Amino acid sequence: MVKRRAVVILLAVLVIGVFVSWNGVFKSLAPVEPDPNDLPANDLHNPADIPVEEEVPFVPSKEEVLAAREQALEGMTSEQIERLTKFIIEANMWWEYGYLYENIFSQLEDPDALTWNYFDQTGEIHIGWAIDADLDPDTACAEENITKDEFYAKYGKRIVANNPYNADDFISWLEDIIAGVQNEYLHADLQYIADETQLAKEGHIMEHANNAYKMLHDMDYFLLRYGPIDVGQFVRDKSTVSKYYGMLSIYS
Repeated sequence: MVKRRAVVILLAVLVIGVFVSWNGVFKSLAPVEPDPNDLPANDLHNPADIPVEEEVPFVPSKEEVLAAREQALEGMTSEQIERLTKFIIEANMWWEYGYLYENIFSQLEDPDALTWNYFDQTGEIHIGWAIDADLDPDTACAEENITKDEFYAKYGKRIVANNPYNADDFISWLEDIIAGVQNEYLHADLQYIADETQLAKEGHIMEHANNAYKMLHDMDYFLLRYGPIDVGQFVRDKSTVSKYYGMLSIYS
């Protein structure tokens, strides 16, 4: 009787052991939801981190420029077109030279910069100072306890330029050209140049001058001419004449 009871107990223990073992196997085979805190950093994907394909900026093709030009100049005489084209090209070339070689927009960030004399004065205008290369204005001002104006008066040599017309003259001539324009888009864009030039002059605010330049640039290279070909064939670096700022209303 004692032996039978011992056998029964032994069998119960074995059954329980087998059950526990298989239960552990089943649990190990069941899918486990990973803990985000245990994942490597590169396995955590934030939707905001997924790269999005950037939209390619619109640049008018030669065919689009030719079609837009025909539309924009409709109703104008050949003399009016010639005057408009010459005016825009010359204005764009002036700004482009200053932008590429004289860092003009950085100069215009200072509302008191002498460069603003191009907007305010005509004739011989003062546009800067020349000083000896071994002179440092800040060091000299600190050592001598003088202002920048006093430093340039003492050590500087005036740089002057001949300015045939100021901002008021530019706007006046532009308004005469606008009067002959029939197309509403071209009319609006030319008026934009005039308005931005006026705002730049009144407040000595660089951003308005830069806006006027960008419109002149686009109007020259992507309306009245096709920069990548008409100008690009004559220059080594075509990046400037091929750049479109997206300013022209006629393509919107």
